[in-house]
Amino acid sequence: MKRQLSAISFAAVLIFGACSSEQKKSEAAYVPNSDIRVVEANMVKEGDKRIKAEAVLGTPTFEENTQDGSVLEWYFESTTYQKNSYKTLADKPSRIDDSTKYIKVIVDKKGVIKKYEYKL
Repeated sequence: MKRQLSAISFAAVLIFGACSSEQKKSEAAYVPNSDIRVVEANMVKEGDKRIKAEAVLGTPTFEENTQDGSVLEWYFESTTYQKNSYKTLADKPSRIDDSTKYIKVIVDKKGVIKKYEYKL
């Protein structure tokens, strides 16, 4: 009796394991707790300090440092649970087109925002 029960249990594990092995879609990685709304994006202006931009927008998705300053970029994806809300992507998208949501900030050596542009 124990052998039959063991064999049935083993067969069930194999069958369920085989059924659940289909490929799953990989979801984009997001920065945790980094939802941003259009209202927050409008809080940052040219002439503000870099620290304000990072405080409001969070950690940038991509950062490039040059001799003249820095370029900070945040990339977003729309949320389904709130209107005009976006999740920050952890990595820069491989393909950037007209539908890509982003914020780009150019900061000088002193940490002052020289250019601020976004598309949400």
